[in-house]
Amino acid sequence: MKTIRIKPIGLLLFIMLFQVSLFSFGQLNVVPFKSGNLSPEKDGVIYSLPRNVIKVQLEIVKTESFRGPYAAYAAKLLGLTRVIEENAIGYEIGKIELSSFSESDPDQIYFVEFDGRSKNAGSFMLTLSDEGFIGGYTDISSVNKEVRNAMASGDFSNENLKPFRDLLKPVLIEKVDTIIRRISVDTATFEEKVLKKSIFEKMPEQQAREIADLIYKIQDSKFNLITGDQEVNYSRESFEFMLEQLNKQEKEYLALFKGTNKKTQQVYTWYITPPSSREGTLETICRFSKAGGVSDKSTSVGESVSLVISPMNRNKTIEDFIKQRNQAVKKVHGFYYRIPEKSEVTLRVGGNAVAEGQMLISQMGVVTFLPTANIKDIRFHPESGAIKQVISE
Repeated sequence: MKTIRIKPIGLLLFIMLFQVSLFSFGQLNVVPFKSGNLSPEKDGVIYSLPRNVIKVQLEIVKTESFRGPYAAYAAKLLGLTRVIEENAIGYEIGKIELSSFSESDPDQIYFVEFDGRSKNAGSFMLTLSDEGFIGGYTDISSVNKEVRNAMASGDFSNENLKPFRDLLKPVLIEKVDTIIRRISVDTATFEEKVLKKSIFEKMPEQQAREIADLIYKIQDSKFNLITGDQEVNYSRESFEFMLEQLNKQEKEYLALFKGTNKKTQQVYTWYITPPSSREGTLETICRFSKAGGVSDKSTSVGESVSLVISPMNRNKTIEDFIKQRNQAVKKVHGFYYRIPEKSEVTLRVGGNAVAEGQMLISQMGVVTFLPTANIKDIRFHPESGAIKQVISE
């Protein structure tokens, strides 16, 4: 389940958030930064491929149990056997969410070399996100002037510009930067009620007996109201209101015998960046116990909470071919792109799986490049760096 939201935005916002560049070129050559073969005298532009980060959100429910002041008399006076015998605090795991978003991969940064001084120079348009992801490339040599005018005016209604409209519809990738977010939800809390004062202090059993009598009277009133013994033709609204108030009073008095619970929720968030290894990975994010809740993974309290990422090896049949192709000696390379790997992602508490799903993990896939000749248009998936569309002429 991904939290990435993709939406089109207008030209003005597009210009503010995205870099749209028009260049003249003779022949393109894309060089990886890690190759070490870059010359500072070359002209060009830098782009990166994305990698995926997994976001784990874990809701921990804290339950505080309070013993009622008259719990000792619950069985004798009311026949109640299931009551809170002592104050206690317990924890349990609530909702779990696994999602992913993209960020720039520092190991996959590329330099697009071009020579604008060539006699056969053409023009192209390159779109990048605000983080440097490549969005698309289009050869605009045939409509260079029209594209420039349209970018200045904001009017792309010209039919000649139809192939470029999709390229000029960027996408935004939203992510949450908060590491740990806590949410508290208040529920009913215990409130001691002093029903009567006198010049002497009543024994606890006397007080409990008086409250028990009140509970019985409330139950009698409810019975009479429901059966119509009062012989009063109440409206539906009046009947429901009176019954609601009687139930509320009964619940409050019963809490003095049965006790009460208070629940609060805390939501913890972790971000895990899977390695590029295709062997899979296991990352312990914290520890959890029913008595103490969440604790740091370095402690020995409770069970370990671990994220297990297991590649499904969908790219195995093409890995050898791509490895040989990438090692071949070529003078020039086209744009580099990714073929992401689908992986099983499982959250485990101790030895039990509590949440699981499938995700595309870009960095566990393979990277290769396009040819340079006759490529007129390229569109990339911004969340993975995979190719969405290629047009060659």
